[in-house]
Amino acid sequence: MIEEICKQLLAFQNAQGDFPKKNLSISLEPVMLLTLLKAQIDIFPAIYWQDKELQQRIVCFGAIDDKLAIPHVCNEARYYGGLAFQQQGDQWPGFPATRFIRPALEFIEENNSLTLTCHFDGNFCIEDTLALVHKLRSPVTLQKMNTLQISRSDLPGKQQWSGLVDLCIEYKALLPKVVLSRQTELICSETIDHCDLLCQWEKANPASFHFSFQFNKDDVFIGCSPERLFSRTGRTLHTEALAGTVNRGRNDREDNILLQSLLTDKKIDRENYLVQEFIIANLMSLKAQVHCEQPHVMQLHNVQHLCVPIKAELLTTTKDAELLYKLHPTPAVGGTPKLPALQFINDKEPYCRGWYAGAVGYISQHKSDFSVAIRSALISANKIKLFAGAGIVTGSIADQEWQELDNKIHTVLDILTQTEDK
Repeated sequence: MIEEICKQLLAFQNAQGDFPKKNLSISLEPVMLLTLLKAQIDIFPAIYWQDKELQQRIVCFGAIDDKLAIPHVCNEARYYGGLAFQQQGDQWPGFPATRFIRPALEFIEENNSLTLTCHFDGNFCIEDTLALVHKLRSPVTLQKMNTLQISRSDLPGKQQWSGLVDLCIEYKALLPKVVLSRQTELICSETIDHCDLLCQWEKANPASFHFSFQFNKDDVFIGCSPERLFSRTGRTLHTEALAGTVNRGRNDREDNILLQSLLTDKKIDRENYLVQEFIIANLMSLKAQVHCEQPHVMQLHNVQHLCVPIKAELLTTTKDAELLYKLHPTPAVGGTPKLPALQFINDKEPYCRGWYAGAVGYISQHKSDFSVAIRSALISANKIKLFAGAGIVTGSIADQEWQELDNKIHTVLDILTQTEDK
């Protein structure tokens, strides 16, 4: 593979010069991209992206551009990155309020074929791309996780959580909904390989966004998110109101009863409607034509959610930056009204959310795709921080919401403690 890439890069150099102004696309023999990602231990940034419809898997290495703002893209450019949950205050190291990179190497698996795009912008030279290609290592086999949990700590703890839920309900006249969250930090007996974990997470919840963002050797942010922020193709936008959660049942009958409760429960309906209302109002403020589809239930490994798909036709002048600023964060992860809810979270939650519940994805001229970064984790060596949230509205009960948080991280906890014969 490396020999073929170098051969075509050298031919491209002869035709376009040392600093090309257009991309080079190379067809390659298919390879499982997570195995390629796992092998690269000293190339950063390293990014993995799989869309919710399982149409594309993408791995990116290196960067020809690195921006701390939402980029305006044109022609062949594509930028990968994200926004933190809140744009102000301290953020995670390496994960600032906003960060997008244009990759040097972009491997795209689509329709059972693999294409490598080498990105160029007139400022990045082919010699640097060749040096990066020579650093690539052969794919490495993925393994089952097999580690012991040494310790666990929750922020907030259960008692503090109960106090925060009570406080939210006390403020219900000003804050009809606040999404409180929790960070669960695990110390494990072995270094956690994020590629192994992500592979098994994909198998547990296939119809989700799967992503990994690593900007340095110390920290990697991964996720298996069921929630779309928006997907834009041309002027057509798809988004969704995803709010309201119940468990999966122990058998088909119980599962169906719980599913029906999602469609009929007044508390859940109110929680989801607040998200719909927010999305529709913000899209209409951009003069989009908006249509809501019928609600359905999204079933995952351990939980199920009420989902209302929303479609919009945008003006030709609407930019992705406008969509991101208008739609992020939605009441599904923040609350409503937006600014008071965010202020409450900023003042009361005892940890920094960083990119958890942020927006992650990619931007290009023709298409942009973003997930809400829930069901996510921040990994460093043998330490993993898991994140989960729950919408607090009138009728919420602290113990039940705490259990919902445990349900949302249960899949990862189960994967981390698998044994070889499991």
